[in-house]
Amino acid sequence: MIRLAFPCLALLFASTPLTAGSSEISGAPRVAVGSPKTVLALEGGRWFDGDGFVEGTWYSVDGLMTRKRPTQIHVRIDLKGRYVLPPLADAHNHNLQNAWSAATFADDYLRRGIFYSAQLAANADEISGHRGLLGGPGRVDVLWAEATLSSSDGHPLGLALAGARQAGMPEKPEDFIDKAFWAIDTHTDLATKWPKIAESQPKLIKVIVVDDAHAAAQRKDPSSYGQRGMSAALLPTVVKRAHAIGARVAAHVDSADDIARVVAAGVDIVAHLNTRIPSGLSAADLRLSDETIADMKRRGTVVIPTVAVTRYYLKAHPEDRIALMAVIGDNLARLKAAGVPMLTGSDLFDGSVVDEIEAMNATKVFGTGELLRLATKITPQAMFPERRIGVFAEGAETSLVAYDADPTHDLSVLRAPRLAIKQGEILAR
Repeated sequence: MIRLAFPCLALLFASTPLTAGSSEISGAPRVAVGSPKTVLALEGGRWFDGDGFVEGTWYSVDGLMTRKRPTQIHVRIDLKGRYVLPPLADAHNHNLQNAWSAATFADDYLRRGIFYSAQLAANADEISGHRGLLGGPGRVDVLWAEATLSSSDGHPLGLALAGARQAGMPEKPEDFIDKAFWAIDTHTDLATKWPKIAESQPKLIKVIVVDDAHAAAQRKDPSSYGQRGMSAALLPTVVKRAHAIGARVAAHVDSADDIARVVAAGVDIVAHLNTRIPSGLSAADLRLSDETIADMKRRGTVVIPTVAVTRYYLKAHPEDRIALMAVIGDNLARLKAAGVPMLTGSDLFDGSVVDEIEAMNATKVFGTGELLRLATKITPQAMFPERRIGVFAEGAETSLVAYDADPTHDLSVLRAPRLAIKQGEILAR
């Protein structure tokens, strides 16, 4: 999406009847027509209140919402009965973590009505050159996991080496270790490297745990090199250090046992639920114990299920579909019944949180209204707790997406947003 300065308005809508001190826009604007300083009247909409849609009129003054009619209105927008949601949030992705991918995908977020993204394996040095180009009116807001902690032979080293090989470059682990991610094999490694990790004052740190119960066996298998993880025994110290600098900790996991270990260590976020059946394990090894679920509820541990990302594994292993989806549905149902908090996140480089909403809906565990509330209110508020977002309320940020039909009746409506406004700025499609 793009944005243009407000003075262009007369040219853009020259054929639209104008009233004194205001202009009127019917239907779906295709260009940005104002800045957060533009006073908007948002009329004739049906507004999502977390349960359903309520008719009403809102105004935007200085990028904030109000019910009180301003003395002067610059732009009047007739929503024509459209259904209005707060913007969507994707709490798990990786497609803005370098300058090329950010330039390629950032506008796609806005076109899809997704204004908030968590990038869960960034590093401070790589994002330093482009992070300033993201965030604020007219741009997607990003929560960065600015440090990823793994083992010196762990994920994502395997992906990095495979990428180098595909590009015809030398496969040198030293090009990635303590650069793309931090190699933490011992408490001494953690103590030595922590000052540099903490230097960028990260708000979120990612840790990699991969079938920790069988770590010794993994290291006897050369084919697992670059796909292993950090010892869960180090996690309590990582969590303590992270919390001391105001950072939350998200954990990549591979099995139900991994989840039990990272939860007991005090991580804030479980970044996956069940995305595959790991080698040497079965679907039964993915089923969360009642004790783990109770521990998550007690601690307030947040889960990002990433159901949609199973598509990659199931494309190669279609024979596992029934077993994998059954355990996912069972885990989700018990987590929901226990009141464990969940967020929407896709982990799809070539997809979005809309795919995740549809995948979660297919489990039959959630209603469409619940999923919309997760994606538009609970997730963005968890990502940016200091901001007034995810609701239509007095003083909240004027950020919204309008659709032609009711998405609670048909979630595919989310794929065709008609109008988007971010922090008081109208965005182009």
